[in-house]
Amino acid sequence: MTVNADLSGHVVVITGAAGDLGWGIAQACLGAGARVALVDLDAEGLAQRSGQDDERLLRLPCDVADSEQVRRVIDAVLARWGRLDVLVNNAAVVTPGEKLGDLSLEHWQQALDINLTGAWLMCKFALGPMRRAGRGLVLNIASQLGSVAAPGRGAYGTSKAGLIALARAIAVDHADEGVRSVSLSPGAVLSSRVLRRYGDAETARHMLASRYPVGRLGEVEDIAQMALFLMSKSASFMTGVDVRVDGGYTAI
Repeated sequence: MTVNADLSGHVVVITGAAGDLGWGIAQACLGAGARVALVDLDAEGLAQRSGQDDERLLRLPCDVADSEQVRRVIDAVLARWGRLDVLVNNAAVVTPGEKLGDLSLEHWQQALDINLTGAWLMCKFALGPMRRAGRGLVLNIASQLGSVAAPGRGAYGTSKAGLIALARAIAVDHADEGVRSVSLSPGAVLSSRVLRRYGDAETARHMLASRYPVGRLGEVEDIAQMALFLMSKSASFMTGVDVRVDGGYTAI
């Protein structure tokens, strides 16, 4: 799927931009004419992902769980481009695969701090310029595990369910100010994170693909193109919803 979207002049802020999914969404936005702020705790990863200098890119190392760092990121974006049209909350951490009764408080808190509170902090500071402009979109990258449970993924799933609820709350609170808010819930995507867990693509497909009615894992492009659609004018009547791009996983 290739989405025909025009984001010329728009400014998109993407957290977790050093990862495969964040960078994939960034590339889709750049291809649609947007200016993109790449936000990630991994400064070296940001530099490697973005490659050559591009005046449409802004690289901003940030711990999204740190309120002051988040404030500085939004200030830097406004200082550079004077506007903020889309916030993509994609930063996430996956906690150890343990039953909830065995999970440490440290790992539980880490999942909530980064995946959920970090997203709220980004929203808190990004909503100001959006509300003043009377336009904007908050796009939370949630997960199929925000809607269904999986063994050993309780903290991660809880944080992603929170992202879905956060998107709905923002939609209800700020629709009258021109701000839309949606969540996008991917299924398993063939990314470096999945490859690290399973060793290689063939093993990942063997272990996971049969769980999906479509018979395959997702590709980064599947998610990036849906994100681009949700940013486009074609999705202007969509807010407060969770869009699942999960190959039918949650339909079973």
